[in-house]
Amino acid sequence: MRLRRLILSLLACLVIPFLSLLMFGVWLERWGRTDRARKSDAIIVFGAKVRSDGSASPLLRARTWHAFELWKRGLAPKIVCTGGVGDYPPAESVVQGKLLLGWGVPASDILRDQKSTSTRENALFAAELLPSSARVIAVSDPFHVWRCRRDCTRAGLRASTSPELPGWDELPLWSRVFYCAREATLVIRDALLGS
Repeated sequence: MRLRRLILSLLACLVIPFLSLLMFGVWLERWGRTDRARKSDAIIVFGAKVRSDGSASPLLRARTWHAFELWKRGLAPKIVCTGGVGDYPPAESVVQGKLLLGWGVPASDILRDQKSTSTRENALFAAELLPSSARVIAVSDPFHVWRCRRDCTRAGLRASTSPELPGWDELPLWSRVFYCAREATLVIRDALLGS
């Protein structure tokens, strides 16, 4: 009987924190589903994975397409592509730029940060390419835009958010659960470390 109680207690110690983390991740995703885009100086596309063949992953392509649509609607004159080289070359921003050029965005409207390797660096290096206190639209997936906005604000930018939804909604449920739990972990980590 004591062993059974011990096992149940241990399970509760594991399951309850995981469920709490997951619930926070779901809240971040739900918050991020609202499009808050407004007329701005630039659109920042936050980086995502490049495939082993050098092409855009589905998330990177979908984020870039969403930024292109915002640009086409006239919400901002410039698009800032972010992301350095991850697991595979070329840099995420280079892949984004090629996509945008292929869709008809003039090279003069595309800015690139090719050094960043994290959300925080995406925001910081994008801020270096823009005027001080520029108004920006942060583009990413709904699970991620809360942190994108926070990091843009910390970098001295005035950020609204616009989530990329079609590509996100097409991901398998297990993948969306993973991203939400991971994002919640990162936000909590930052809060605990004061960063």
